[in-house]
Amino acid sequence: MSRSLGIALLTVGVIVLLRGRGPGSLFVEFLWLTGLAVLAQAAWRAMAPRAALRTRILVLAAIGIVAVTSLKFLAGAAPLLFVALAFWLLYSTPRLGQVPWALIPAGVFGTAALVVASDQIVPGWNQAVIFALGMTATFTAVYLLPKHQGGGRWALWPALAWAFIILVANEPGGGASGWTVPLLLIGAGAVLLSWTRRGSG
Repeated sequence: MSRSLGIALLTVGVIVLLRGRGPGSLFVEFLWLTGLAVLAQAAWRAMAPRAALRTRILVLAAIGIVAVTSLKFLAGAAPLLFVALAFWLLYSTPRLGQVPWALIPAGVFGTAALVVASDQIVPGWNQAVIFALGMTATFTAVYLLPKHQGGGRWALWPALAWAFIILVANEPGGGASGWTVPLLLIGAGAVLLSWTRRGSG
């Protein structure tokens, strides 16, 4: 873990050097936010064997505050990203035991961070579609995961519902015929995946 923390500190140091010598562009802010997120994850895992959960959350929050106060373009996305990271670490840290429910809020807050960031990165994109894509990916991941890792067959239905919203919102063919075929393909794929899961179970 000390090696991971050292790499994270090195990454953040290089980005700080770049920020000090160049303009505060969106790309540099993206690198800075990524470096702080890597540092937060490395610090969390380094403290996991001995530090209390409350202490790790406080350290994560402190790094998140640094991110928010040091950013301009991505300041709105930073707190959402760090909340998503906190839930992801709760889910993925073995020493905390099984926290399977944390995967869903991690996906929700991560999607929200992506939506807010997309307004700065690609202003012309439809943010509602980006959010729906993120939610579809979140519930699809929950559906495909094994049960002991937080997966569940129930997640198929919200995943299909969000996919349906994407198709209806876009209406690529200008009407029902434009999204009926893709919807049928998604439904057929979901049925096949369900049969595969049932057979392997």
